[in-house]
Amino acid sequence: MAPTIRMTVAVLGATGQQGGSVARELLAYPERYLVRVLTRNATSSKALDLTNLGAEIRTADLNDHQSLRPALDGAQIIFAMTDFWQSMSADVEESQGKSLMDILSSLPQLEHLIWASLPDGRKISDGKYSNIFHWQSKAAVTGYIRDSKPGLWEKTTEILFPNYFENCLTAPSRYLPVKINDVYIRSFPLSPGTTLPNVAIEDTGKLVDYVIRHGSTYQTKTITFFSEELSEAEKAATIGRIYDIPVKYKKITSEEFQATLTDMDPTTALDFTEQLMIFEDCGMIYNRPEFIQANKLPGLKLKSWEEFVTSNDVLSYIIDG
Repeated sequence: MAPTIRMTVAVLGATGQQGGSVARELLAYPERYLVRVLTRNATSSKALDLTNLGAEIRTADLNDHQSLRPALDGAQIIFAMTDFWQSMSADVEESQGKSLMDILSSLPQLEHLIWASLPDGRKISDGKYSNIFHWQSKAAVTGYIRDSKPGLWEKTTEILFPNYFENCLTAPSRYLPVKINDVYIRSFPLSPGTTLPNVAIEDTGKLVDYVIRHGSTYQTKTITFFSEELSEAEKAATIGRIYDIPVKYKKITSEEFQATLTDMDPTTALDFTEQLMIFEDCGMIYNRPEFIQANKLPGLKLKSWEEFVTSNDVLSYIIDG
């Protein structure tokens, strides 16, 4: 039997949730992967943790083009992402993404690009939802690859990311029911039957490893990353069943919901609200026929909402209203 060829995989965003999951998953297979982590701060605790697991650390910054090429050079596989929330600017994110793709298209050893993206909400909704800025900036980069970098697109797998289960732990008041007079009320702007794509972000590495192992199978394809399509009413009901507590789902208007986002500026609050309302008006867009659904990939096991709730003591995160 021929020996397995060890591939160098460069991971952007490896000290965050998405990239961190990818780095940790691939580091579990040292016989297959040499994992190279790109970070702005090579001495951060998260970077050092990855070093201790066997990662090679390179210092690079999306805003410093001179740092990126040497950090990426020689990698056969690259997991690439940008972060809208770091700059809070769609223009900045789009510029970062396009500049990154310019560099990637010039790397002779690159065999596979896995690009973390989001849907084109403006196109899908025929222009109705044109203010989902953190979607549009990534979609613009995808369009740039397709239209301006056809050679790179031939090597690309696009992954559309969904709602993360973990959001309920980091922002429980926004993602979990609130306890009011001994009743747990989930107030949300979607109908009880409107479903959203959901996944445990910790499973990102599983999907990326799966895509890599399947070679060119998913190149030029778009995969929607979710384990379950669930309504917020269903998610709340699951919490009620697991913990035997009274749960009520309350549909509110989009205006009422947007008014609760007091920690956001008006533009960001509109962005956040429209990313939900598109599912109310356009259906479960992650099931569109032009996409491949991750939860239908044979042999890929992704964590369910029920498994996540029971393994994370979600009840302890619920706040009193």
